[in-house]
Amino acid sequence: MSKRGVKAAEQHGDALPSFASHEDAVNYYFAFRDKHLSFLKSISMARSQFEMNHTPESLKRLEAWYFELYETDSFEGVRTDRATFERCMAMYFCEVVVRNFPDAEWVVKAFVFSPGKFELGVTRGLCAYMVCRFTDHYREPNNKRRQSIYRKYKHYFDWK
Repeated sequence: MSKRGVKAAEQHGDALPSFASHEDAVNYYFAFRDKHLSFLKSISMARSQFEMNHTPESLKRLEAWYFELYETDSFEGVRTDRATFERCMAMYFCEVVVRNFPDAEWVVKAFVFSPGKFELGVTRGLCAYMVCRFTDHYREPNNKRRQSIYRKYKHYFDWK
């Protein structure tokens, strides 16, 4: 890995919470997941833009809703802020993976560059996708159609 890559990994590790044990990290991250999925469900029930039905197509509608809220500066109107909504999107993305592939599962793994630091994500086969937030998603490059979350799903998980 290049010096630049190591520095980026170290910065990422510095931003992760510390835990005394893997069990503590699992408890924290699974509560984090459940809280954000529950919150997304509660705010989506009153909206027609997005139905939380766990289909891959719903990822497109979630992303469209995100951009609508971003462009109109309306996150507050759904009782949240952009960062929290981006966390909800990441948790929902992972939940869609787990619900659509029987061999996929939620995981908490140690972050190799920082002792005592852990990450949350999903695995399927040899692919592990670790994510707690689609940070500053509005800046996602090459996203003219605003379907990058759906494309990530197809790229990393929807293979035969």
